[in-house]
Amino acid sequence: MAALAEEAGVKVVLGSAKKIQYSGDGKEVKGVVYQEKESGKMVELPATDVVIAAGPWTREVYPSAPIGAMRAHSVTIRPTRPVSAYALFTEIDLPKNFGGRGNESLKSVRKGGKTVTPEIYARPKNEVYACGEGDNEVAFPSSTDLVQVDEGRCQDIVDYVGSISDELRDGEVTARQACYLPNVQMGSGPLIGETGVKGLLMAAGHTCWGIQNGPGTGKLISEFVFDGMAKSAKIHSLAPERVL
Repeated sequence: MAALAEEAGVKVVLGSAKKIQYSGDGKEVKGVVYQEKESGKMVELPATDVVIAAGPWTREVYPSAPIGAMRAHSVTIRPTRPVSAYALFTEIDLPKNFGGRGNESLKSVRKGGKTVTPEIYARPKNEVYACGEGDNEVAFPSSTDLVQVDEGRCQDIVDYVGSISDELRDGEVTARQACYLPNVQMGSGPLIGETGVKGLLMAAGHTCWGIQNGPGTGKLISEFVFDGMAKSAKIHSLAPERVL
């Protein structure tokens, strides 16, 4: 997508946003201060329109935003044979003596006798994605490359899904990973649209559905920028102004 944007004349800059600049009365956005990824130097970028689409890092540049962050672990597995193109939202009742098959040193959240709810998604090229419950056990990192992965929680997911599928139990685990989900802490979300500051828009708080809703969110934000209002959907209930 970035490459297509560049072909259309967009200049893509890689860096970390540090501060939003406002007019003297705070009613209008004036630009952004960011740190260049390669040089590390701070740069001021004047702007008439700024879109905050920083996910769980929204508060880093807009502290009053009611956007929280929850860590979520996931794994990808190559099953022993192709699986059907379905998504499963499970409720698995574990036996009291449940222990799984993984290395004991990796286990962190054994839940024998309880119900767990991993989600399982079939992917192309004979791959399955599975994710588990969220947690807030470690401090929120300042950037994506500092996200801590709990190998025990990943093994839990492998064991949970393997308890109901031989294909997953005997498959090859190809990735163990973690990310942070942005959630709206006051009411429902996501928050899409105007913030009450002229030229400052927000698109955040999609929880785990950002990939699904990202294209629609992008279209709506582009309408705010170029047309001054959302035209393709009625999103008054998602307006950031109602909670800021």
